[in-house]
Amino acid sequence: NDTSIFYTNDNGTIFSDPANPILTFPGCTQLCGTGRSWYPDPGPRVSTWLIPVVLLVSNMEVSPLDKRRYLMLLHLLGDPINSLWALLLKMEAWSRCFSMARTARKDNSDLGTRNFATVLGGIEELSGFHADPQLVYTSITSRSTLNSDQLDHIIGKAAQELANSRTDERLRTLLAAALYFWQVVSAFVTTIGGGNTSPPGGRIGIAMFMTWIIPTILLSNAIGTFTSCRVCFDILERFVKEVTGHSNLWVHLQDASPSLQQFGSLDEYLNSLAWSGAIYTYRPATNLPYSTSSKDRSRFLLLALAISPLIISTVASTLILWHTPPIGVNCRNMLVFIIFMFFCLSAACTWSIHRLRKFMWIDIGGAAHWHLTLMKDALVAIPFVVLIFLSTCGLFNSCWCWSGPYSLGGKKRVPLNHIPQLNRDFKSTYPIIVVGCLVLECVVFVAMMWIGWNGWVTMRWSEKAKMEEWRRV
Repeated sequence: NDTSIFYTNDNGTIFSDPANPILTFPGCTQLCGTGRSWYPDPGPRVSTWLIPVVLLVSNMEVSPLDKRRYLMLLHLLGDPINSLWALLLKMEAWSRCFSMARTARKDNSDLGTRNFATVLGGIEELSGFHADPQLVYTSITSRSTLNSDQLDHIIGKAAQELANSRTDERLRTLLAAALYFWQVVSAFVTTIGGGNTSPPGGRIGIAMFMTWIIPTILLSNAIGTFTSCRVCFDILERFVKEVTGHSNLWVHLQDASPSLQQFGSLDEYLNSLAWSGAIYTYRPATNLPYSTSSKDRSRFLLLALAISPLIISTVASTLILWHTPPIGVNCRNMLVFIIFMFFCLSAACTWSIHRLRKFMWIDIGGAAHWHLTLMKDALVAIPFVVLIFLSTCGLFNSCWCWSGPYSLGGKKRVPLNHIPQLNRDFKSTYPIIVVGCLVLECVVFVAMMWIGWNGWVTMRWSEKAKMEEWRRV
């Protein structure tokens, strides 16, 4: 009956009983101390809910830029909004190549349109966000004396080589995604996963916050990449030579895009591809340099689509953590809110530095912007990853966090027997939220593929289509 230890209401009635003791915050600190206590089972917690996410991240499709390719992972974890936005802009660029090809082809041949669009997509790969690929193509073909049939044959050959030079790791990624979903199911179904070492609650909420990774990883592997930028350049260089009789693709690229004239040589330009187009998840210039029709997707529509996975994961995580004792806003909720805000600020910084660089007293070039972005991403990504792992291991297992200070204020209290509540939610509330979250993330991925479908089929041919075109040319 010690009211300094056990929580009472305004009338002095003690809320506690032997089956459900509730301590005051001072009482908890008196009995348990002011520090935190790490969970005795961090291994199962991490392996069940976080390791599958790490496996998903490891399946991110990376650009062929030696060791610099792995900086994409840093950018993904430090700026997921911009990373996904850049992927969507890449698909939109290819979709516009498809629209240009369909408009330019007078015979309305699906095969000819696809081949022409793929060649334009290959040119876009090299010119990036610097030039209109059709201007480069026009510059090349204006010096040709070939008839239309001869030109179509050369276009088909180049298109087949471009399509055949792209990576395809979709099966590997689908297996990793299947493992992730299986791990989630096994955590809830005892007969599959063997149960949990302790009733899960907060760890599920933190794990659901990481589900924004799913659409990004799936989309990056659906898009794929070239095995090497040099391969793409060599294919188009051969295309130029067969069309014009001269190997001068670099000259045509510079003629169509004055901004490429800043590079003194082709080698210098190829070395700049890390920040000028080869990394699909980094595209500081969100304005595409060409438009085809009113059906072009707005960059702001793509931005909204890029933000949606993070919003879904944040809402799902918040709902789960809200229903986890102490009921209401708790320390894990605050962690999720803070990380979400930093992700938004990170995307705003990436955009604003590029947007405002011309107004600064010193002009920030592409390389400097890339390195500034990476430093900013490191400042966000490293604390983010560390905090996620620490929160799963007991970072918030303290009297302060268990007392619900953000929701209860001066009436904060610490329930000691929270297991019955967790067990009830684990069988009812949590599965509904988890399934809803995962389904919505998959729906967002499907929406992304639907919006960028024309661009996707432009650069991602089926094996049957590649074989048929190879035989034809």
